[in-house]
Amino acid sequence: MPFWSSAPSSAPAKATAAQPVISSDSQKIKQDIQNQISQELAIANATELVRTITENCFDKCVDTPQASFDSVQETCIAQCREKYMRSWNTISRAYIARIQNQS
Repeated sequence: MPFWSSAPSSAPAKATAAQPVISSDSQKIKQDIQNQISQELAIANATELVRTITENCFDKCVDTPQASFDSVQETCIAQCREKYMRSWNTISRAYIARIQNQS
């Protein structure tokens, strides 16, 4: 019988009944992959944040490298770090809100 035939058959019903199982497995795999990608992106973002803070705050606050930081350098680095963290958090919240609104 050709596939375009309108005659009823039990084969399509069995295939349809089996589809949710395949779809469910497929969805779980997809979700697992998405979770793994999200975790890897979070690690990459955190690494980039630390690199950016280190590079920018060091360049801004340390004129000449020494064995240890003086109190002015420590204060400058702390304020710089806090500024970057506040900015990062603000941008992250706005980005997440935008993504959630688009979903």
